[in-house]
Amino acid sequence: MPRTPTNPTGMRVMTAARAEPLQKEKVEGPLGKRLAGEASNQLLNAVSVLKEFVADFRQRDRYFKYKASIVAGWLVMSAASFAIACPGSSVQTGDMDARLVLSDKLDRPSLTIWNESDEPWQDIVVTVNEQYQAAVPSVAPGEFMTLTPKQLMGTTGAAPADLRFTSLRMRSRNDSADLTEDLRKEWERLQGKR
Repeated sequence: MPRTPTNPTGMRVMTAARAEPLQKEKVEGPLGKRLAGEASNQLLNAVSVLKEFVADFRQRDRYFKYKASIVAGWLVMSAASFAIACPGSSVQTGDMDARLVLSDKLDRPSLTIWNESDEPWQDIVVTVNEQYQAAVPSVAPGEFMTLTPKQLMGTTGAAPADLRFTSLRMRSRNDSADLTEDLRKEWERLQGKR
């Protein structure tokens, strides 16, 4: 039996496929202008996709819209829960549960800092007067560290022996603390004794 032609009218079929892929024209000009052009293309594409999504959503039935609003509400509540529950930068900076005691011998100044936390402090760097530093490997809970000017080093060398402590910051592996206010209160306490 003879085959029936698929194109009985004998018209020639044209294809939309290109014989060769189009060459992407190379954009010349400054980098900023090229980046701005590419960014605007991506933005226009994103707006187009968003418009198509909105048009498709509008054509859906009411029950689909209810389901979508429930899922969207759940996603918003989940994101809000994570934002509230996850710790931010406040965990990185705290008071380290440090208690400061300043020596009452003003001719031989020294600082004693007690670790009143439940965790050991590791890799501690103490900065005094924004220019002198001392490093301590660790301080166990309930223990203390004592700093004298001999232990403090700056860019010009060791701190002077009669150094007056005016500011104090501490940083450990997991936390940091600014003890300047505690230092000020200690100076007031010492001056009130006299």
